[in-house]
Amino acid sequence: MLHITTLKVSEINIDDKQCFDRYFKIADLRVSEMNFTNFFMWRDYYKIQYSIVNDFLCIISIMDKDQPFCFFPIGDYGRTDELRCTLYILREYFSEMGWNFKLKRVSSEQAAVFKSLGFYYNSTEDRDNYDYLYSVTSLSTLAGKKLDGKRNHINKFKKLYTFEYEEITESNISDCKTILENWCIQRNYTEQDSLVAERKANLDLLDNYKLLGLKGAIIKVDGIPQAFTVGEQLNSDTVVIHIEKANADIHGLYPLINQQFIANEWTHMEFVNREQDLGLEGLRKAKLSYNPVSFVEKCVIELC
Repeated sequence: MLHITTLKVSEINIDDKQCFDRYFKIADLRVSEMNFTNFFMWRDYYKIQYSIVNDFLCIISIMDKDQPFCFFPIGDYGRTDELRCTLYILREYFSEMGWNFKLKRVSSEQAAVFKSLGFYYNSTEDRDNYDYLYSVTSLSTLAGKKLDGKRNHINKFKKLYTFEYEEITESNISDCKTILENWCIQRNYTEQDSLVAERKANLDLLDNYKLLGLKGAIIKVDGIPQAFTVGEQLNSDTVVIHIEKANADIHGLYPLINQQFIANEWTHMEFVNREQDLGLEGLRKAKLSYNPVSFVEKCVIELC
């Protein structure tokens, strides 16, 4: 029996983790956005609100008040009648608010589900938000000719420096914050709204590191903390990397922390999702250089 109610939305807080986790586990998606940590750390920047409708988790962003959007509802996609009803309720809510109903960051898997529901719609490829998916074996070993360059960078680093690998704990979170602050200062972050937002999102994650149930690592170079990274299990076979920050002046440090984190923490998983490139040419080149095995393709859907 379908349960139709007036949509009531709430803002996200740390106590919502258990609720969100339940829905993400049901859906078992490889999409980088589809985890509580992502929505929590970026909740202020994207002005995230959510509601539970017909036992689907519905997440809305009103970052751009002229063009709010909805993520595809999260839950059991076998319940097609309930999902169809949920989308009608969301569309009605957007209409009441004077917004065009738009679904963003929709994965190919979700788009196929949507197509089966019988709506008339337009779909547009969202290449800038494709996630890069890598083999855990490949990133942990850097084996093969295509990754010769990464191994060479690490070997050069090891000839110039000594390093220590440390798991992140409450006792060294302050080291992560120092690395982050230096990374931001190197990029004159106060002059770019996106970097100001990224700094805040990273700090929110670090301040709630234990409650979020994350894994992370610090690399000390000649005894000084110079890089850190944080990730977590995304679905049944994939880990997602939320943060990777390093002193860019130290050649080979980024490839090193990337390889060390996967080799030390994630060899029981099959894939690594290193998120999207946002259409930034340099970031796209860097992500492609690690030889992804595939992409998590995404699209934008607008109902006719």
